Order: sequence, then structure tokens, then C-alpha cells
Amino acid sequence: MQPYKITVVRNDYFEFITSAGIVYACYFLSYAEYFKEYKEIAGNIYSFNVEIIKGRKTGISSDEKIGRTVIEIVKDFLSGLENAVVYVCDTSDGKELFRKRKFDLWFRKYDDGTIIKVDGHIAVQNFNIYNAILIHKENQKKNRFIEAFNDLNESGDK
Repeated sequence: MQPYKITVVRNDYFEFITSAGIVYACYFLSYAEYFKEYKEIAGNIYSFNVEIIKGRKTGISSDEKIGRTVIEIVKDFLSGLENAVVYVCDTSDGKELFRKRKFDLWFRKYDDGTIIKVDGHIAVQNFNIYNAILIHKENQKKNRFIEAFNDLNESGDK
């Protein structure tokens, strides 16, 4: 199965349109402010966001090509072997665990073994933040990225 046609709007912003006419945006934002103590890698850490920008959200969970396309965008972004991506599940509507499970499914299904995924979880009072860091397995600083990510998750649990 091929991914949807991906439009590169900028080197950190991508869009695709599903067969149902739903327009998705996938974009990367600097996450350096959360990794200030790790100066050697802070400039290469990005958050990853997936958002519907046009269309209805109903019935999208059965479209296999969405997950394939999202994972292709992440793999392409990481193929330069310099960056790491942190995916944080949106908590605004209480569906963060659903989002985690959906992203985990997509990753298991469509990763070709080139990306390392380390899951994280931060529990703050009665609030759960599910996240993951994604790094190309050939990235020379992968261990440092993982260490910083784990440190951030541990400090968030306090």
C-alpha cells in the first residue's frame, strides 16, 4: 500500500488529502526549550504534530493509508540522521490513550526498522501525558537523545 501523495509546504510542514477529502497537516516544531540542559542536541529536537485542517473527523480510523503516510513523513524527516522527534499525545479531549494506541499501531505496521521509538509517560496528579521519541537508528547522537528524553520524563513525574 502506497501512502497518500504528500505535499511539502516547507521542510518542516507537510499536507496530504485522503480519499475522503480530509486534509491533514503534519508538522515539526522546535522542542529545544524543553532540552535546554542538553545544548549539544537541543537544536535538533522537534515535536511532531498531526492535525486535520479541513474535513470531518468521523470514520477516519479505518483509513489505513493515513498511518502509512504519517510514518513516511516522520521517516523522511529523520533520514538526515541529525534530528529526533518527540510525539506527545494531545490531552485536550481526554483521548490521549486512544491517540497513543493508534500511533503505536501505525508505527508497528509501517516502520521498516530504520527508526527507534522509545515510549514515555508522565503522570502529573490525575493527568497522563503519553509521549515517544523517534530517532533514526543511524543517528550518531541517538543515545544522548534517549537519555535526555528519559530524564525529561522522569523529571515530569515528580
